Amino acid sequence: MKSKMMVDFARLALVSLLAALLTACAGTTTQAPEQSAAAVKAEEPVEPWDGDGMDIPLDGSSLEAFDRSLARVKAYSNPSNYTTLVNAIDYLMVYDLAAKRDRAKLASNLDGLTGRQVIDRVSWQKK
Repeated sequence: MKSKMMVDFARLALVSLLAALLTACAGTTTQAPEQSAAAVKAEEPVEPWDGDGMDIPLDGSSLEAFDRSLARVKAYSNPSNYTTLVNAIDYLMVYDLAAKRDRAKLASNLDGLTGRQVIDRVSWQKK
């Protein structure tokens, strides 16, 4: 009898905790992610390129130039390759200690590399 009361009490505590958590989550709002300069400038014409976009060197001289070069890579790459590149850049933002989570510094570190080289850099770091 005593163990049944303890189980019932534990269930009640768990349900109360879950209800409090759901109430707290319902009270928060999510904000739309900020658009990068590449997304804002997507309407600008992209320089022509003959070949695969993953072979376009990234320009890390500034964040604006980096975003323009990413837009150019996106225009001439298939969506899955571009997504892999963006995921690799996100990975490097977290795990590249030289970048110190600074996008401008990371862009500078990736200056001149192609999309394939950036992806290979991440593959090498994961080994």
